[in-house]
Amino acid sequence: MKTVKKIIRCIISIILTISIICLILINIASSTILNKNYVLDQLEKTNYYSKIHEEAESNFENYIYQSGLDKEVLDNVLTEEKIKKDTNIIITNLYDGIEEEIDTQEIKDRINQNILNTVGKLTITEQKAVDTLVDKMCKEYTNTILHFNAEEQINNMYHKVMKYTKIVQKASLILIGVSAIILVVISLRRIYKIFTFTGISLISSGAFLVVVNGFINAKIKVQTITILSEAISKVLRDTISGILGTINSYGVILLITGIILVIVANLLHNIIKAKYTEENEK
Repeated sequence: MKTVKKIIRCIISIILTISIICLILINIASSTILNKNYVLDQLEKTNYYSKIHEEAESNFENYIYQSGLDKEVLDNVLTEEKIKKDTNIIITNLYDGIEEEIDTQEIKDRINQNILNTVGKLTITEQKAVDTLVDKMCKEYTNTILHFNAEEQINNMYHKVMKYTKIVQKASLILIGVSAIILVVISLRRIYKIFTFTGISLISSGAFLVVVNGFINAKIKVQTITILSEAISKVLRDTISGILGTINSYGVILLITGIILVIVANLLHNIIKAKYTEENEK
């Protein structure tokens, strides 16, 4: 019977470890990359809008220089507020599936007005050339802040991930609850074993998270990651670093908590054993 209980406790400890790891990783993902507000906060913290503004204006200047127009044509055409508004539209499309399009009419109107103010009234032929130029500039602007045309596919994938995340989260909570109940039931006469095996599960979970963080940092030089543009790369690097830091923090907390529980269990066991020995000696 004792052997059976030991086997059950070991199985419960393994289930607890896996469930705790899954629950923590899901909670981290849900509060970071799967959270629209978190992503928007990251954009603010990394000065994303300012960097995109510089990139978009640089692209506009290249078009203007090639066309022979004066740089004044770009005065007050593009603002960070406009970029922030359009970026929010993109993020909302990705997470909420709104499918709202970016409106570039405001940019077109300002460029045309600036051209009118600096050059004067254009001929029909000149206006057609300007319209073509402005269309190219607006398309370049859209590409600069969007970088891809797969919002619907990403939104569909996001909803699938959220669906399975909730399932795994509920399953992990149920397994933790059931495992705790079973552990308590089979250890009623030896309470210290509840603390011991719970502590072991926490230590195992913490060790796993710390090792994962260390392994990823060793294999991937996060601060050298470059993708699409410097603005996006900065957001990605800071996000990954933040997530890894959170994983490591959870790991350390679990390790410390687990060690404390094991120590408490041993102290409790020694106290009970000493008391039992003292009573028998009497």
